[in-house]
Amino acid sequence: SGAIREPAYYMPVSRMIIIENTLNRGGGTVYPLETVKELTGFARSKGIINHLDGARLWNACAATGASPKDFGENFDTVSVCFSKGLGAPVGSALCGTKEQITKARRFRKIWGGGMRQAGIIAAGALYALRNNRGRIGEDHTKARRFAEIINEAKTQIKIDMSRVETNIVLLDLPDGSDVNNSIKGLAEKGVRLSQGAGRQLRAVTHLDASLEDCEKAAHIVAEYFV
Repeated sequence: SGAIREPAYYMPVSRMIIIENTLNRGGGTVYPLETVKELTGFARSKGIINHLDGARLWNACAATGASPKDFGENFDTVSVCFSKGLGAPVGSALCGTKEQITKARRFRKIWGGGMRQAGIIAAGALYALRNNRGRIGEDHTKARRFAEIINEAKTQIKIDMSRVETNIVLLDLPDGSDVNNSIKGLAEKGVRLSQGAGRQLRAVTHLDASLEDCEKAAHIVAEYFV
């Protein structure tokens, strides 16, 4: 409640609470459904709009057993991404009331975001929805195995295993290691990682990387930081 601005004329108005599920910078951790209900219920009692950034909503559902509807019905609007865990080439969608979507389309046009002949993109998204949702849990298994191998190697890297819940693994670098140099050095060895928050490396598993690929990548990372 402390994050909500007081109702004074010189204060900006708190209008929206956005919940990202799963949390990217949190290493793919999941907002539990009960926590979501508490936060959105509180926001609603204050007249504040709720939006779900559901770019990895499918991962949150796979990890918890909850459905997209279970999460989504607590929000006024929901955005989803088809090109992350679902593996479509490109594409996102905004869900809301007819009035909200009509307004969103107007702003999309104003900001130059419209696209003609987008059916081929929609086809990829539909294929992903119909065929790839059931396998998302495999990515979570791969992420867990990737993290376990690095931890078992007892390198200087630290991984909080309690936060490896879905398909993202955050690796805390040892003192003296440079993030950019580490990313470049590992890329030269065939492992592509990105930067997490601060001095962290970020690994993301997906349908194009097999369990064997992830295990091999973990051994390379562990050897790199021995």
